[in-house]
Amino acid sequence: MATTILDSTGRHSENLKSPYNAAELTAGQESKAGLMVAIPAYNEEVAIGSVIARCRKYADSVVVIDDGSNDHTAEVARLVGADVISHGVNKGYGAAIKSCFDAAKSWRASALVIIDGDGQHNPDDIPLLVAELKKAGADVVIGSRFVNGNGKNQRIPAYRKVGMKVLDLATALGSGLKTSDSQSGFRAYSAKAIREIDLEDEGMGIGSEILFKAAEKRLKVSEVPIKARYDLRGTSTENPVIHGFACLGSILKMGSQRRPMMFFGVPGIALLVSCVYITFTSLADATMASSVSIAVMLCMIAGTLGVFTALVLMSIQSTVPSKS
Repeated sequence: MATTILDSTGRHSENLKSPYNAAELTAGQESKAGLMVAIPAYNEEVAIGSVIARCRKYADSVVVIDDGSNDHTAEVARLVGADVISHGVNKGYGAAIKSCFDAAKSWRASALVIIDGDGQHNPDDIPLLVAELKKAGADVVIGSRFVNGNGKNQRIPAYRKVGMKVLDLATALGSGLKTSDSQSGFRAYSAKAIREIDLEDEGMGIGSEILFKAAEKRLKVSEVPIKARYDLRGTSTENPVIHGFACLGSILKMGSQRRPMMFFGVPGIALLVSCVYITFTSLADATMASSVSIAVMLCMIAGTLGVFTALVLMSIQSTVPSKS
């Protein structure tokens, strides 16, 4: 189903469409939308009104991406004065984030802030993120729950912290960009980032894909401390564990395509070196040699496959033109 756009009075998209084609934008063009705050939302009728009202204090325009909600999210958003982009059907968090970028491109926003619609983030932190864009000359500013020891001030469940750190590590390995909170949904983007980041993932791995693309485009990424609420009910429409594994799967896929030697070659070499070490060590002990031979053989096979896979993917990379 096609995306439809409604303005704050419920009128159809023709009244809202920008006269500018996003594909025609260049770095020197004047912004027509100023600071845009975009809010991806799915069944957030309870919290969305207050989030929008508080965001409007800082934004030139507020856009809600209604990702196929079956409650009154879109209606409440319009009543509070936001423009609404409706997917019609639930396409996923990644698709909603892509629509945030598409709206910012087509309306020529000078900066874009994306914030969750469930009340977990504090809209009063928006000026903090925007100031970092200007002060640090950053293109992407992450509202981090962990930077500069900020994690001590958060009441984040322990299992979530562990999962977040695993995703941070995977994102860093795949993108080469080290951040303290790669999965934060509260971010600000410069006009340059809006123009140059083209997204593909429509799932929960979109946050990491943005960092992958930022690294590829050599965009400057910065972080500022924020505080997120975890005392709210219904702030997640998906089981956190399932969400985490889905993110990890997306990150591994992106990382292995972009840095195959890091994801396959290095672990493969490590396995082969370990096999050689164990083999020479076990030669001095006949009983040990028989007990570890099968394990060593399996590790050698896995290591060889890892190195072979890395070489094949690197070969493919060298022959396929880069999208960037």
